[in-house]
Amino acid sequence: MRKATMADEVILLDYWPSMFGMRTRVALEEKNIKFDYREQDLFNKSPILLEMNPVHKKIPVLIHNGKPVCESLIQVEYIDETWPGGNSFLPSDPYQRAQAKFWGDFIDKKVYGPTRLIWGAKGEEQEAGTKEFIEMLKMLESELGDKTYFGGETFGYVDIAMIGFYCWFDVLEKCGNFSIEAECPKLIAWAKRCMKRESVAKSLPDSDKITKFVPELKKKIGIDTFGVRTRIALEEKDIKFDYREQDLFNKSSLLLEMNPVHKKIPVLIHNGKPVCESLIQVEYIDETWPGKIPLLPSDPYQRAQAKFWGDFIDKMVPGLVRLMWGAKGEEQEAGKKEFIEMLKTVESELGDKTYFGGEAFGYVDIALIGYYCWFDAFEKYGNFSIEAECPKIIAWAKSCMKRDSVAKSLPDSEKVTELVPELKKKMGIEATMVDEVILLDYWPSMFGVRTRIALEEKNIKFDYIEQDLCNKSALLLEMNPVHKKIPVLIHNGKPVCESLIQVEYIDETWPRENPILPSDPYQRAQARFWGDFIDKMLPGLGKLMWGVKGEEQEAGKKEFVEMLKMLESELGDRTYFGGETFGYVDIALIGFYGWFDAFEKYGNFSIEAECPKIIAWAKRCVKRDSVAKSLPDSEKVTELVPELKKKKRVEVTQSILPPWIAPL
Repeated sequence: MRKATMADEVILLDYWPSMFGMRTRVALEEKNIKFDYREQDLFNKSPILLEMNPVHKKIPVLIHNGKPVCESLIQVEYIDETWPGGNSFLPSDPYQRAQAKFWGDFIDKKVYGPTRLIWGAKGEEQEAGTKEFIEMLKMLESELGDKTYFGGETFGYVDIAMIGFYCWFDVLEKCGNFSIEAECPKLIAWAKRCMKRESVAKSLPDSDKITKFVPELKKKIGIDTFGVRTRIALEEKDIKFDYREQDLFNKSSLLLEMNPVHKKIPVLIHNGKPVCESLIQVEYIDETWPGKIPLLPSDPYQRAQAKFWGDFIDKMVPGLVRLMWGAKGEEQEAGKKEFIEMLKTVESELGDKTYFGGEAFGYVDIALIGYYCWFDAFEKYGNFSIEAECPKIIAWAKSCMKRDSVAKSLPDSEKVTELVPELKKKMGIEATMVDEVILLDYWPSMFGVRTRIALEEKNIKFDYIEQDLCNKSALLLEMNPVHKKIPVLIHNGKPVCESLIQVEYIDETWPRENPILPSDPYQRAQARFWGDFIDKMLPGLGKLMWGVKGEEQEAGKKEFVEMLKMLESELGDRTYFGGETFGYVDIALIGFYGWFDAFEKYGNFSIEAECPKIIAWAKRCVKRDSVAKSLPDSEKVTELVPELKKKKRVEVTQSILPPWIAPL
């Protein structure tokens, strides 16, 4: 048994509201380990944090005798193993240990994300986050049952993993307008028991402090260059405003309602009326609240000059900065050269003045300063020094940063730099040359057709490996050990199973080309509903069409036509299920079209006579290259059926059948 000795130096780099850092604090307190707590400013990261966690640059970092341990649950295990005396956090039984780790991982993956939506989003997105959060809590409550702690009578690993969220419950309830205790009373009772432990009481901050902290956090995490302008203008005028963070890859209904033309941020909503475009907002703010510091000069000529330079910045800068971090080679070099030339032009206009308007901070300063927090990212990805090229611009920017309005509004430059890889991934900028994409499939599979079409729609090159489903390959069994079925999409060595999951994965991984799912949350939900409907209703009925006879076949045929009529009703007179845009539901259904001839031949009926709009839709889909290249020839499919029947695939149990055979 090892105890902490005088020689042990234990340091914790942490940030007081972090539910992850709370885990480490609780674990150290449980073991009675004295430690040196060093509060970190996550918007101005310390040299020791950057040195001790150079990979993620995040808290908490536990430093034991000079050696860093990162990631909170890893730290909890490390503490338990390094100081095994006192309360053991993990059970000794291997299976119970595995179960505890499973729930710790569940909390990390499932609980934190929805909390961010509850306090950081609004409308449907927030409601979805609230719903998901409650579902996750109910699952945890079910696991807890009537036990004192998750591990029984012993406070341990899962309790430590979860308890830090408790001090956030008040703000989540306030923002989400719901009651956690009403939904999960046992979980609240558990949390109150945990709070009686000295280790927890000492480690968790007061919930009121968290509630007051969240509005400040929401302002700090903004990264939009254009929105910065509006925030600065409002701060300059001392106007209080409700800041609502937006997810630009899953746009809120409020954003779409308030800016239906461009569907972009920032949107300033004043007494219910939206004002769009950042520089227009700056002027509006200046005219609506003329007191305090004027942002535009009163002289008409000077106003016109200020607007000219604001327009110059808007037209010249955004496209060039995208090239700085989003392009490579000659294209990047050309963008960098033009960006420097543009900055030199602006620097020439600045001259030796304090601000662009002289001694008065104003319109042009507001137009340009938002880019300053991106300069580090531009320099990193463009491999150059802006200060070396334009020293006066950097001196001007530093002067601007001394203003409260600017300092409060601009995000941390390191955070912006860390964001770039995520942006590149989301915007489809990352070079796909390094992507290895393999599809394990069988040519007649209407499920595999979905994945093929999605890849074609995104112009993703992939290696197609045909599978023999009567003699499954080692690769298939390795990549889909649970279901042992096709299709399997393998991306850079990692398998993704289930065709509609693959379609979503493809859409999220390569979002730039032809979006497959709509951005609106409700429309996304509707698309998923119909995809799920197709998966649940059509496959079994398709099998009845060619695999049985008599009354059973007639009943199957009747129900199949009814399902198609429901889909036809949803389609209506639209070009595709999503309107004018080919997408998720079209991909989910079109694979069945290659089997329609076989269904008609063996079922002795006409699908076109029953559902003419479905056939017209299918013919439109087939005109798309992605569909035409992916769909099997219907004659070849019809010829396959006797072979399938001969092999008695119909009689074998469902556990042997691959999913695509079920509908045949």
